[in-house]
Amino acid sequence: MKRLLATVALACATVMMFAQTNLLRPRMEITAIGDEDSVNQEVFYMNDESPRVYYLSVGDLGIGSNIIQVGFDPVYELFIPLGESLDEAIAKLESFRDFCKEPRLSTMEVQGYFSVANPSGDPVTITVTARRRIFTKILEFSLPTSSDGLVRATYVSRGNFRSLAGGLKFYKALHPKEL
Repeated sequence: MKRLLATVALACATVMMFAQTNLLRPRMEITAIGDEDSVNQEVFYMNDESPRVYYLSVGDLGIGSNIIQVGFDPVYELFIPLGESLDEAIAKLESFRDFCKEPRLSTMEVQGYFSVANPSGDPVTITVTARRRIFTKILEFSLPTSSDGLVRATYVSRGNFRSLAGGLKFYKALHPKEL
């Protein structure tokens, strides 16, 4: 009985500690793509921000080389601001989709956030690289780690950008009064 009470007290203390931070900010999902078990990419806005900013979560990043990535960190996510209106967000997603058509290993830099649960902290520079797989054009979103040559990266296919942009267009049609 003492063990049960101690476990409950510890769980309550942990929840109360996290209630004091920004981890529990309301995240309003608009459209998402993923497999059966998890969400890989998502477009959302934070309900407590003014002005409203739309974000793309490209998901969890792996660590490794430019060829092999090992996914081990399910806590941190990479967030990219898409703009303050739905039109800006759709245009940014379509520009990512169009960048997939660029020659292999073309790069560009965007600003984003690498944080836990929601976009916070200082913006970081993210390198976006156009890559090819056998039948798919993809973008690699990467952050260099330290001087050891390792890279944290995740990959998003051109089809996923098309689906996310389509989801945003559908959301805009359902909610014409939103910005």
